[in-house]
Amino acid sequence: MLAILQYIKERFPVHSVLLFSLGYAALTLGVSSSGNIWKQNLQISIVTILLLSSVFFFFLLRQRAVDEFRDAEHDKKFFPDRSVPRGLISKKQVLLLGIFAFTIELISAYIIGRHVFGLYILFFMYSLLMAKEFFIPRWLNKHFTTYFLIHEVIFLLFGLFFVSAINPHLINFNLQAIVLLVILTAAPMSIEVIRKFKPRYDKSGKAVADTYSTVWGRSNALLSLIGLSIVVGVGLFLLKHSYLFLFFSLMIVMSWLILGRKSDKAVVLIGAINFLGFALLVNIL
Repeated sequence: MLAILQYIKERFPVHSVLLFSLGYAALTLGVSSSGNIWKQNLQISIVTILLLSSVFFFFLLRQRAVDEFRDAEHDKKFFPDRSVPRGLISKKQVLLLGIFAFTIELISAYIIGRHVFGLYILFFMYSLLMAKEFFIPRWLNKHFTTYFLIHEVIFLLFGLFFVSAINPHLINFNLQAIVLLVILTAAPMSIEVIRKFKPRYDKSGKAVADTYSTVWGRSNALLSLIGLSIVVGVGLFLLKHSYLFLFFSLMIVMSWLILGRKSDKAVVLIGAINFLGFALLVNIL
């Protein structure tokens, strides 16, 4: 048990993931309601946030366990000091952790979305394809951007399931639904980019080609974050008809351009503010 806790401490930053999960849940709740749902029914809003966060949090924990198997050779070669390669925790223990995470994820998903559970099954099947790297791992490893995009589809499916669970009448595949799903896909994509924004180095000090700054170049990685923020800001403006979303996005972009040009820490911090700020604003406007 101590080994698992140490593994989680090293490889799964609970505080950061919890903020990400709560932020995504809040963003989903905010875009799925026509007014301020917190004023309409506080109790239901709290329960909904907790259930959505639980699904997302334990999905991410399940993915962390899956990645230990998928990236085993990569980690052994480039990062032998990580928990599994150095023997802190066995693959059997990682598997048990993944099963535990999936159980809580499944129960939470059923409670929040039993009436649209088929959409969760669709999402789950896609996550299995991700685990197998769509049966073309060598090709995907040579096409980093395609690898990134094809994996981010999971957020589109997440958004579809979450919104259908909260307010199924919104999914009519009209312009509003498209904008809503674009927001719920683009926002977590920005977190994925900041999560792997900083370059990582192997034992010899060489940058490993598994981060966005290293593969795309720092400027292009930063531009992708700027583009995603603008997409979310414009999308929320179209849904909520408030210029505050555009103003907030503009402030974020300016902050990245001024403070994030040379500082990776600034890029990550501003990215977190960007994501959580949108999630907060959409729930109070």
